Amino acid sequence: MDYTYFMLPLNVIKEGEKGSDSSGSFITFKSVKIYRMHLIGSIAAIEINQETKGGYLILDDTFSSILVHFQSSMFRDIDKFKKGDLVEVLGDIDTYNDTVTLSLGNIKLIDLSRYSFNKIESIKNMQLIK
Repeated sequence: MDYTYFMLPLNVIKEGEKGSDSSGSFITFKSVKIYRMHLIGSIAAIEINQETKGGYLILDDTFSSILVHFQSSMFRDIDKFKKGDLVEVLGDIDTYNDTVTLSLGNIKLIDLSRYSFNKIESIKNMQLIK
């Protein structure tokens, strides 16, 4: 089963074991290799290089946080995001200095009701991974 588009809580990254193979970096959670994650949280910090529009943000879901890095070519509207925004992100697992990070593939602003719904779904989805 592909768990890419499952909404999962951010603490899965802390509980998972890091690894990599020919398909890329992954975390192993309950013996399942996860290469991509669909996460929700608030932006705790954001740094954008004004020349290249590349940079990073720190995504926090109150239980854990992760560094999410991005390239300018993918996100021309990245300037509209700011600290405190609730966002939904999809990205590839990456490692940097032996730390799990996320390479951003997609990001969108969400409201509090969407955040609450996704938070509940992410906890339920953890139970589906055996």
